[in-house]
Amino acid sequence: MTLRGLLSLYAVVAGSFFLGLVSVPAFWIALYGATPDPQATVLLRLVGALFGGLAVMAWVGRSAEPSRSRDAMVLGLTVLNGLAALASVWGALSGVYNQFAWGPVITFALCTIGFLLVGQTSMSPGTAR
Repeated sequence: MTLRGLLSLYAVVAGSFFLGLVSVPAFWIALYGATPDPQATVLLRLVGALFGGLAVMAWVGRSAEPSRSRDAMVLGLTVLNGLAALASVWGALSGVYNQFAWGPVITFALCTIGFLLVGQTSMSPGTAR
C-alpha cells in the first residue's frame, strides 16, 4: 500500500468515526455496554471532533510531496494510534466495557502498524531512519 492510499483510508475511517461519535454518541456508548449519561455524551462528541480534524489532516496531506512536514504528520499519526491502541487495551481489560471494546484495539493497532510500515518507506530524503 502507498502512503497516499493509507492516508486516504485513514481519512475515511476517521471521518466515519467523526460522523458517528458527533451525531449519535449515545448509540456508541450503549453499544459498549456503558450508560449514555450527559458527561459521556459530551466527551464522546469531543473525541469525535478530534477525529474530524484527523480526517481533514489525512485527506489533505495524502497528496503532499515528501518533506519533513509530511514525515512529522506520519510520525504524529503513528504515535497517536500507538498510544490509542495501548489506552484501548487498558480499557478493554478493565472490565468496564463489553466485548466491543476490542474493536478500537484492533483498529488502532492496525493503523499503527500501517503507519510504521508505509511511513518508514515513504520518508523524505535526508530524514533519519
